[in-house]
Amino acid sequence: MRSQRKGDIVAGGVIALLGAVVILAASQIRGDVEERLPPRTLPYVVGFLTLAGGLALAVKSYRYRGEDPRVDWPDSAGWVRIGVHLLLLALFAALMDPLGMPIATALYVAVAIGYMDRKRVAAALLTGAVSALVVYFLFIKLLGLTFPLGPLAR
Repeated sequence: MRSQRKGDIVAGGVIALLGAVVILAASQIRGDVEERLPPRTLPYVVGFLTLAGGLALAVKSYRYRGEDPRVDWPDSAGWVRIGVHLLLLALFAALMDPLGMPIATALYVAVAIGYMDRKRVAAALLTGAVSALVVYFLFIKLLGLTFPLGPLAR
């Protein structure tokens, strides 16, 4: 599988399967019928959008009849970048409980952007701070989701 078309078909199938799993898991969430917005609504929306997006990618790639560009594996620097970002994601997940979602998000976004573009440290820090504010006000305050707050809970 070294062509863009074949890779997109497989990726679309995997993404659609992930959406189906999310829909199946969301159907298991119990909620009170008197609630205006049942707790499984957001997972259903995410699952259906993921399923539709995956199917659209797979079908569009299957029907594509133009030149199929060859995709090469990343060089050693590319593998290092992938490894660093996987490590950052693992650290983000590990630090979410002790530091809280907003602070962990700020650190993850700032470090990831700073790693990709080392010349723009101020922009990375600002983007991390804005991401933390968005996470805090959108997910925790507005939507009332129960993400860990860490030191902000005190």
